[in-house]
Amino acid sequence: MSRGFMEQVKTVQEKGSAEERVGAWMTDAPHAVTPEESLREAAEILVACGIDGLPVVDADRHVVGLITQSDLTRCYVRGVSPDSAVGQVMRRPVDMIGADRSITEAFRLKVSPLPVVDSRGVLVGMLTRAHILQAYSHNLVRLRKTEYTAETLSAVLESAYEGVVVCDAKGIIREFNDAYSRFLGKKRGDVLGKHVTKVIENTRLHIVVKTGIPEIGYIQRIQGQDMVVHRIPIWKEGEIVGAVGMLIFEGVTELYRILERKQELSRQVNEKAGFVPQPGGRREEGTFEQIIGQSEEMASVKRMARRAAAVPATVLITGESGTGKEMFAKAIHHASPFADGPFVSINCAAIPEHLLEAELFGYEGGAFTGARKGGKPGKFELAHKGTLFLDEIGDMPLPMQAKILRVLQDREVERVGGVSKHRVDVRIIAATNQDLEQLFKQGRFRKDLYYRLNIIHLYIPPLRERKKDIPFLLSRHLQRFCQRYNLPPKQLARETMTVLMDYDWPGNVRELANTVERLVCMAEGEEIRPQDLPPNFWGGGNASRPDQAAPPSPMDLVDDGSDLLTKVKRVAMERERASILRTLAEVGGNKAAAARQLGIHRSTLYEKLKKYGLD
Repeated sequence: MSRGFMEQVKTVQEKGSAEERVGAWMTDAPHAVTPEESLREAAEILVACGIDGLPVVDADRHVVGLITQSDLTRCYVRGVSPDSAVGQVMRRPVDMIGADRSITEAFRLKVSPLPVVDSRGVLVGMLTRAHILQAYSHNLVRLRKTEYTAETLSAVLESAYEGVVVCDAKGIIREFNDAYSRFLGKKRGDVLGKHVTKVIENTRLHIVVKTGIPEIGYIQRIQGQDMVVHRIPIWKEGEIVGAVGMLIFEGVTELYRILERKQELSRQVNEKAGFVPQPGGRREEGTFEQIIGQSEEMASVKRMARRAAAVPATVLITGESGTGKEMFAKAIHHASPFADGPFVSINCAAIPEHLLEAELFGYEGGAFTGARKGGKPGKFELAHKGTLFLDEIGDMPLPMQAKILRVLQDREVERVGGVSKHRVDVRIIAATNQDLEQLFKQGRFRKDLYYRLNIIHLYIPPLRERKKDIPFLLSRHLQRFCQRYNLPPKQLARETMTVLMDYDWPGNVRELANTVERLVCMAEGEEIRPQDLPPNFWGGGNASRPDQAAPPSPMDLVDDGSDLLTKVKRVAMERERASILRTLAEVGGNKAAAARQLGIHRSTLYEKLKKYGLD
């Protein structure tokens, strides 16, 4: 590398950005082998994953060695048995680096691949030369861009077709571009420093600053015209520091013309294809555009999911319960070459073990007592030329895992009671909220199936790790439930927003949606206040938890138009729902563990989750 290049790298290093740390560029949760595993097993992992080297770890995931493709090649040339233990030929000692160390320090080690460890010496990632070069390239581009970022932003504001206004946390206008000035007929110098309500009629920008809820695509009447506007809060370090308002069109009439033109083009295409639209159709669900999230964490997952959609490889989606794993599975399906085929899903934990095989592979007529005459196709056959989504794959019984592995290898299924095999062309997407690597170490999940499924791995972060998405999710669900129940629009008080932002959301997006639905239905007035929130948002305070509520008093059951039995049933159902929520939170969303703790069967738990709208 040239001297000038290294000098610029040093300049970047001195800026101390988190992007220069090894942890920002390494491959997370890398594959590893133990010293006792065979060279054959190591080679299979290297080939299946397309990597150059594997760290060798002990039971505590401390790195004790390294084995690479070149090591295996030398062993082959020397006639070393492929059944020999990795520990006999692995490299040691091994150079390692901390996840918090700089990329420049990693470059100086001149080792690839390089194991990355945390402060306890536990393996957390792998770093290659390609990662280091990518980091250098990114930081150089970023450094050069900072020299003219301010000028570029100013030029964008002034040349934007849309009107743009920026106000601070007090609603005072700090930026006002030429497009907005021309539309209102006011000079920029005359409006800067004034409160937004004094300049723009019917504005809600100051309200967005208070609530933190973005308002996308709202109609605002300005100077006698209905305008389409966006109002977006600006967050910095967990605080609202201002808001941006944008005029997207010069009037609703322009939007109507665009929609009319789109409908006309759609009609012409349908006529040429001989397609006659059927009444009652609804918008297709399950696209990346419908996955709400503006944070860098979600943007990264979406980018990887879009790349995964372009190829037919198997995808494993992991994440806590309620993070939206099935939404990602549907989005991948609709963006993939299998989009014209069916999307078929099955919850591996909700179906009793003795019925799961027939559900997956189908059965022939007379295969068992009560079998349908003529038989029934299984999920694999139903998903032919489409996508099969195996939800809660971590709860699948071991005997069934072996049969799933066979189907993944041969792409053929044999019905229960059948003698012939059916060829299937299916894209497999699996999901779980469990750590499959830990499960196969415990003997509860097949290692070979894990490697078959884990070709492309998507991890969806919990809501507590991407709190920037909470305002957008709240806005979307507030609007959705108000429309669903035909209620006037509601908004969150600033204090309510603060509580919701500070909450950890153990049930993730599903819990957030259920909470918003409850608030929309139960809160009086158009503003949702902190006292409208359920008791679980006040943990550690004076409010009692739902599961600690006192028994209903005789006054609670006084007749107000409903019969006594109905009231008792309602109280019992509320307590059961609270108990299920509490148990799920205690076990980290693991439904199998929750069912055991509640003393009920998994299938019974899934029925109750569906009954209470918690699925």
